[in-house]
Amino acid sequence: MKNWVIKLENVTISYRLDKSVARKSNVSRIFTPLDGIDMHVQDGEFLSISGPNGSGKTSLLKVMSGIMNPFKGKVHRKVSNFGFVSQSQVLLPELTLRENILLPFFLANETHYSDISYIKNCDEQEIHEKLMANVKRFNIQSIIDKSPRTCSVGQQQRALLTRALMMDCDVIFADEPEQNLDSDGRIELFKSFQEANRIYGKTIVLVTQEHPDVLKRYVSRCVKIKGNEIIEFFSRAS
Repeated sequence: MKNWVIKLENVTISYRLDKSVARKSNVSRIFTPLDGIDMHVQDGEFLSISGPNGSGKTSLLKVMSGIMNPFKGKVHRKVSNFGFVSQSQVLLPELTLRENILLPFFLANETHYSDISYIKNCDEQEIHEKLMANVKRFNIQSIIDKSPRTCSVGQQQRALLTRALMMDCDVIFADEPEQNLDSDGRIELFKSFQEANRIYGKTIVLVTQEHPDVLKRYVSRCVKIKGNEIIEFFSRAS
């Protein structure tokens, strides 16, 4: 096993359902999608977690990243600088893609997004060169000065991935980013994540409904949720 960056020990995820939802589904209000999970995320791997709606994929990602606490069990993390890409993330429409990508820099330094020169402890030319290298790799260089309103869903998702790379995150968590994309758009997005993993060495955890047979072309390891268990479907190292 490579060095792990996140490790789950006997983790159970439970939460209370809305009363009307529980009654409609004829289930207990205490829902336990995952029980007694032992798993790890390896340093530098591209891990996909697949499963149907309601299987606990997003909750598992939240527990891994520390957004949500497990009902029981332990989560160990060797890193804490996380980036997120998801279908629910929204780029600010009043800003350009460039400004959205660089927004964390401005927020951290309390500067206006129109003036990159005031970002503390950062070289303006270095930031510009890194930005252009990333947007060219993900094929959004021609639209970085446009509003997100004029960009496709796939372009917006690649902009979010670029932002995570610009912030030099230790782990990038992606929660069903392929939603609302057609087949070609999903493949292009998976390839972008693959490049972020292989070229930049980023550890990536992708939660998705995509079939593992498709995912294994791009990821280094694929697990799937079956019942309330995690089953390894594919590992490139095996």
